[in-house]
Amino acid sequence: MRVPSFHVSPHGRMPWLLAHGAIGLVLLVLIGYAWVDHRQTHITQQATLAQDLLWQQQGIRLHLQTNQNVLENLAYGLAARAITPRDFVARADALLKVNPEMQSLEFVNNLGARQGGLPIYSDRPNSLVPLGNDQLVEAIDGAATLGHAVYSNVILRNEPMVVLVVPYFTGSVYSGAVLATYSLPQLLQQRIPWWMVQRYDLVLTDGRGAVLAPSRVEAVPAGVTQTIGFEPPGHALKLVASVREAPRSARHLWLLGAVIVLLAVLWWVLVLLRQRMGERHRAEAALQDEMRFRSAMEDSLMTGLRAMDLDGRIIYVNPAFCRMVGWRADELLGHVPPMPYWPPEALEECAAAHRAILDGQTPPNGFPLRFMRRNGERFDVRLYSSRLVDGRGEYRGWMASMYDVTEIKREREALAASRTQLLTVLEGLEAAVSVTDAETGKLLYRNRHHADTFMLHAEADCCLVPLLPAGSLAADCNDPASGHWYHMQRRSIDWVDGRRVWLDIVSDITEQRVAAEVTRMQSEKLQHTARLVSMGELASSLAHELNQPLAAIGSYAAAGEEMLALQPPRVQRAREVMVKMGEQAHRAGQIIRGIRNFVAKRAPRAEACRLDELLAVPLQLLEPLTRQTRARIKVDLPPSLPVFPGDPVMLEQVLFNLLKNGLEAMAGMTDGGAREIRIAAQVVDDALEISVADRGPGMPQPDGPFQPFFSTKPDGMGVGLNICRSVLEQHRGHLRVEPNPGGGTRFICRLPLAGALITEDIPQA
Repeated sequence: MRVPSFHVSPHGRMPWLLAHGAIGLVLLVLIGYAWVDHRQTHITQQATLAQDLLWQQQGIRLHLQTNQNVLENLAYGLAARAITPRDFVARADALLKVNPEMQSLEFVNNLGARQGGLPIYSDRPNSLVPLGNDQLVEAIDGAATLGHAVYSNVILRNEPMVVLVVPYFTGSVYSGAVLATYSLPQLLQQRIPWWMVQRYDLVLTDGRGAVLAPSRVEAVPAGVTQTIGFEPPGHALKLVASVREAPRSARHLWLLGAVIVLLAVLWWVLVLLRQRMGERHRAEAALQDEMRFRSAMEDSLMTGLRAMDLDGRIIYVNPAFCRMVGWRADELLGHVPPMPYWPPEALEECAAAHRAILDGQTPPNGFPLRFMRRNGERFDVRLYSSRLVDGRGEYRGWMASMYDVTEIKREREALAASRTQLLTVLEGLEAAVSVTDAETGKLLYRNRHHADTFMLHAEADCCLVPLLPAGSLAADCNDPASGHWYHMQRRSIDWVDGRRVWLDIVSDITEQRVAAEVTRMQSEKLQHTARLVSMGELASSLAHELNQPLAAIGSYAAAGEEMLALQPPRVQRAREVMVKMGEQAHRAGQIIRGIRNFVAKRAPRAEACRLDELLAVPLQLLEPLTRQTRARIKVDLPPSLPVFPGDPVMLEQVLFNLLKNGLEAMAGMTDGGAREIRIAAQVVDDALEISVADRGPGMPQPDGPFQPFFSTKPDGMGVGLNICRSVLEQHRGHLRVEPNPGGGTRFICRLPLAGALITEDIPQA
């Protein structure tokens, strides 16, 4: 193909020539201006730098000379013994405060031993120059020989230092020296004014040119520099200064004006250039945007696009369509029906949809079809079609868009099946289920059992069953209208539309309540009968117990009568007999009162109970049975057991029943030595655990003792242990049974040390 040539007019070439000429002229002018200005600035900087540096040299020299005069006065005072070491420390402290660069001020004797000074220390710090340093010793010897103050060479410790040595003499004999240590970095920092630091870079170098201070600078700065000797310390020290920033020059305004004019010309040229380049850029950007837009449509769309001509031949497919069917674009272009992605079982359906598209009969909701991928996998699609019109308005064919609805269809089918299953389960429940709006109380759903149980008016839109107490989520409620009992549960859930609703589940528990009431009444009768039977078994033994105090009372009465009949009457002896007779009467009364409280039927009450007091009545009542069975009851209680809340009579009945069961279990044993019941107690996790362990034959069934009517005794009714457990649960405790190590059974009663007693009607043991 022949590439056409383009002719560039002179008018098109002129802006470029003007731009290049203007830029070259500006460059030449700026170079000349910069050279002249730099030359003049360099000369001015050198002169100013030399003047400032000399002034700074004089300032440092004057400061050091002033300090040297002060040190010489101190040396004269030491030589004449006019000042003491304490006076020397006071004057040194004042001098160090006004001279931060001075690290130490001290004086030594003629042997070089330190006599005093600042800083005060027990061991000389590493930051100071050792008194035995060769350079310091050399400076001291030189001062002693010359007879005047001498500066040492630079001594490197943590930082470079010099020591001023001022000797003092007694007559003509050398007596010692005053030593003042200067830090060179601190000297520069403290004695150079701020305007010098802002304007110049100052460094201190030795004779070899190495930088001594400041420590952050490793080499002498380049540029305009000036060097002077650093005196009075001397010893080839140099103070080097270099200009930090060159000041701007304000001269040659005519040259600046020329630059402004040239820049204006340059701006005009750039405007022309931007106009030409802008036109071309906009055209290219529009073309690139159109290409990117078409590429984005083809590459990023998840919708499959397909174009057909008037004959039904495929003329375009996008990448998404190719990914769906599994064929490449070059394999599909130009293809006519039957298409390779039509499954054999749905060939007629796909062909009918194809003919309808060519005839212009396209439904608004599209065609639900099933296509086939290249690997044989089937998938469901929804195909939408419309006329294909080009940019000139001509009708070219048909454009179709295809969506893969396989997952959506599968989810809808699963959702429908799940809804059907859920409705089937809810309708089959024997519980009444309803859903009401949390804000308005409107009834949104109820199952069949709810509709059969609670009859509502046809126009009612709210649940009219106000059985659940306010603020409660679960309760047993009674319907006054029907007399039925219901167990209601309420849960807050999110409804299908996202709003908060109440899910209420109501179960009819009338039969369970009636059965529980019947069981409770029977249990009360049985436990009362059990107490009467137990009392019948103990009647003979209790008669024997009562005969003893009554016989003793009769004997004491006869003895008292005889003592009063004597002449003179033995009144004191008769009084002692009367006291014993009263004790026997009180004992008989306690026996009768314990039996009466044991068999009485009354409501429970909560009192502060002690375990040793609770055991007194059962042990007294069971004493005849203990002797009859030839057993013994061993009470092993730790001291200072805490007090716990409970009904003392009911708890006495529990302990009586457990001890009586243990004695009866050991009655048939042949080994009399092993017939023992041990009572123990301990505090475990804020609760009192009472253990009643016997040496009987044990429980044949570990889970059987608490079942109703279970008993190991031939004449037992099987309600005692069940009633004991109910009493402990009423006290918010529990009762458990376990094998006793070494044989027998151990019952463990757990009672909380704090809490309220449940006052419901519970069978009494």
